[in-house]
Amino acid sequence: MLDVEAYAAHLGLSGPLEPTLETLRALHKRHLMTVPFDNSRHVHKGAAVWDEAADADPQELFRHLVTEANGGVCHELNGLFRTLLRQIGFDVVILSAGIRGADQQFGPDLDHMLNGVTIDGELYLADVGYVGPSFTEPLHVGPGIQEQNGFRFRVVEEDGYQIVQRQGATGDWIAVFRFRPEARELTAWVGYAESLTSRDEWEWEGQQLSSTTVIRGRAFETGQKILIGRRYVVSENGAETFRAIIDKGEYAAIVKDIVGEAA
Repeated sequence: MLDVEAYAAHLGLSGPLEPTLETLRALHKRHLMTVPFDNSRHVHKGAAVWDEAADADPQELFRHLVTEANGGVCHELNGLFRTLLRQIGFDVVILSAGIRGADQQFGPDLDHMLNGVTIDGELYLADVGYVGPSFTEPLHVGPGIQEQNGFRFRVVEEDGYQIVQRQGATGDWIAVFRFRPEARELTAWVGYAESLTSRDEWEWEGQQLSSTTVIRGRAFETGQKILIGRRYVVSENGAETFRAIIDKGEYAAIVKDIVGEAA
């Protein structure tokens, strides 16, 4: 059992937590603002980190992410968040998703691990483990456009998948990832490393990445800050700015801003 009170306090929340949409929204946004995405301790493990997902100990994750105030990757962040939600009383399942690459193609279905939360018969995506840019509050899986931080989101069906798309103040709709609303077991990721041997390098928004690229990100009240290698992205008010960080001092300051003193 997790110390829910300590967890909530770490997120800056207090008082009773009930399994409602209002509570889910508050927890989701505060989690993204408080617990950063940070793969720096995983970069040399490559895809083998997925094998760890099946054996992730919630108490160990709590120590690392909450007590010691570190960041983590999707299966750690969403795994601990899932444990918290279930303990509060939410109906939660594990979902998987294939992330869109710069070539507009989607990766394997097990690329990403997130959570599906059912409230009053409606499914919401709860994803505190995707570096972004993406949604910072739970996303309803259904018709209609949902607005967050000046961006518009929608979920459309295509070829048996549900595709999460986002659109800025200008420009076209862009896919974030695709998923099937089918519950997964953690064991689905055991041995996943072997399936990724051909994806040691890939592109993200036109930038060449590798399995050793350090990626960090955190949300703030009106958007997200993301550092992919040396490329700094700020997503806010329906627009994104991209900038290469050359100066070592500036880079260190941005890292500290995103991941805090634990860096």
